[in-house]
Amino acid sequence: MPIWLIVEEEARTVGEGAPSRRFTVLDRLTRNRTRTEALAELDKKARRHHPQSLKGVPCTVARDADGTFWYLPKSAKPHLPCALRLMEEIRR
Repeated sequence: MPIWLIVEEEARTVGEGAPSRRFTVLDRLTRNRTRTEALAELDKKARRHHPQSLKGVPCTVARDADGTFWYLPKSAKPHLPCALRLMEEIRR
């Protein structure tokens, strides 16, 4: 059975440079789980997680067709995107 990773992807800018992406592994699902079970764990995590880059910013959480959760600010002020997604670990 595969090992599933719950990964946070944040877009960031440093100074006036181009945006870069930062990936952080939030959780490793090591027990034997199917993709469906891992997606259920991702759903639980997405409901209670709030990205560090959006602390203090009211957000709504939306799920994409591929199972990715997007954190979307409710304000009109632009923010860089943040996503929570499931990835399969193939090598350590």
